[in-house]
Amino acid sequence: MTLPETEFISILGAPDAGAEGVALKPVSKPLPEELPILGLADVVIFPGMIVPLLVESPGSTRLIDDVVTGDRFVGLVLQKKADVQDPEPEDLHAVGCASRIVKMLKFPDGTVRVLIEGLRRIRLHDFSTSKPYPRARVEVLKDTAEDTMEVLALTRNARDRFNIVIEQSPAMAEQVKIAALNTEQPGKLADLIAANLNLSIEDRQKLLETNNVQDRLNVLLPLLAREQELLSLGTKIQKEVTSSLTRGQRDAFLREQVRAIQRELGEEDPSAAEVAGLREKVEKNELSEEAKKVALRELDRMQSIP
Repeated sequence: MTLPETEFISILGAPDAGAEGVALKPVSKPLPEELPILGLADVVIFPGMIVPLLVESPGSTRLIDDVVTGDRFVGLVLQKKADVQDPEPEDLHAVGCASRIVKMLKFPDGTVRVLIEGLRRIRLHDFSTSKPYPRARVEVLKDTAEDTMEVLALTRNARDRFNIVIEQSPAMAEQVKIAALNTEQPGKLADLIAANLNLSIEDRQKLLETNNVQDRLNVLLPLLAREQELLSLGTKIQKEVTSSLTRGQRDAFLREQVRAIQRELGEEDPSAAEVAGLREKVEKNELSEEAKKVALRELDRMQSIP
């Protein structure tokens, strides 16, 4: 999911920096053949994502400082194990995302926030060094897609399902819906959906590693269908719970009103307290729905007997 600027994804460790902000000017340089590589503990970056990251380790902070003073390109790659403090080349997945640092902000507590933009899928090859941070030669993985009716049908199906998911997810940002409506290229649409869908880290990495657009859509559609089904089921359960609570609260309110009227008229029946006590016991006991219904019906009959 694409995160707002007020939320940050953690990169393991703790940096050393002062409280100052650096807004960076746009650049139009080509992607270099070798990139510094930043391991991510719990997030997969897709091309087109703009994501804030929290940088905490000394090695990662050194990397960010060097990147900001250079061309601002960095390779973001998921770690195989989230708890590795300073990942070596063997601790990283082979496919990641070449990204650009858009903004950097240093805080008094020693943390560094950066806003990054995902640019291209990349595959890591030869590592030239691992200290103070890894650097590797990278290969850009271009989307491969044929303009066929099957790809068109898959794209339309994915867009329709994602629109339903958006409608059922109140927390989904409005700009995501706008982006989905205005993204025409199948590959970019698939990445937009993958970045904003509630997926496991393994599913996200699998989608990132799939540069064939038709294959990516085929992987994505069952995940979309599952999310749609889960959201529909959640909505149904929530409505049933709300309806049940509403009925119970209304009945309790009406009974209390009846008792208040009886007290005001001096007509309170001594047996009413007994019925009320029995009703409370029925409500508290874990009876089946049918047994509770029969018990409450009998109590109502008892209360109506002079």
